Amino acid sequence: MGINNDTVVIHCQLPSARASPLSIVNCQFILVFLFYPVFVTHCWAGNDNYPLGARSAGVASASVALSDIWSSANNQAGLAYIEKPTAAFYYESRWNVQQLAVNAGAIAVPVKSTIIGLNYRHFGYSQYSDTKFGLTVAKKLWEKIAVGVQMDYFHTYYAYDYGQFDVLSAEIGIQYEPIQNLKAGAHLFNVTHSKQKANHDEYIPTVMRFGLSYTIKDMATVSVETEKDTRMKAIFKAGLEFKPVGNLYLRYGMSNGLMYQYTFGIGYSWKHFSFDMAFSRHRLLGYSPHLSLIATL
Repeated sequence: MGINNDTVVIHCQLPSARASPLSIVNCQFILVFLFYPVFVTHCWAGNDNYPLGARSAGVASASVALSDIWSSANNQAGLAYIEKPTAAFYYESRWNVQQLAVNAGAIAVPVKSTIIGLNYRHFGYSQYSDTKFGLTVAKKLWEKIAVGVQMDYFHTYYAYDYGQFDVLSAEIGIQYEPIQNLKAGAHLFNVTHSKQKANHDEYIPTVMRFGLSYTIKDMATVSVETEKDTRMKAIFKAGLEFKPVGNLYLRYGMSNGLMYQYTFGIGYSWKHFSFDMAFSRHRLLGYSPHLSLIATL
């Protein structure tokens, strides 16, 4: 590998046409890790603010003004609109590399006029991983205003002698409906500006998000959002969720961020269950499938 200013030259031998599938997967895994810090929007050591849920993925994560069980990660204020106990599971195979998979779970339970939620998210593999646990409280302050706060516990693991560490953080969100069918949402991740390690100047990212969603006759929802990491350029996201017939949903999204540029997805609700699937496309690393299942009691 040679480095000259902003130019990086890598000399490597790619697998031959007769190479085993394992060799090809290993090569893909190595290339992703070599270029991962260059391509993703948030180039941090870990504990990022991962958007969760295949519905959110289908609209390019323009979900800060949407409301569902995955608001526990995308904007906690959205949990205030949940009326029944709800549980969900999510899985993302990032660029179809097993070592970069994300899996998550969430539950939310109404307690009188307050929603209490718990969520879990895990990213990584045996050599490196970061895990997040969140405890959420969400509530409608007035008919058109909802707020949510969450305490986060992060655990990061490094193999061999690099050790592991734990850190606490917090996030807060608000949603406001100024007129019927129009909703505004804002979310701040890492309110506490917590460090990755107490003796290092390496921080968990502080991310601000603001967006709007507008529902058209219960047939379509348009959402737009801007996201600003304090150390990165702002990115813009937009998505469309369309309900062509019955309980079937079609979704499409786009973003000018580097994590992915185009997304599309599908969702279907049946009785107490909702199944969502989405695909996001990175211009160099390819497609990532997203799956989630929601159960309402």
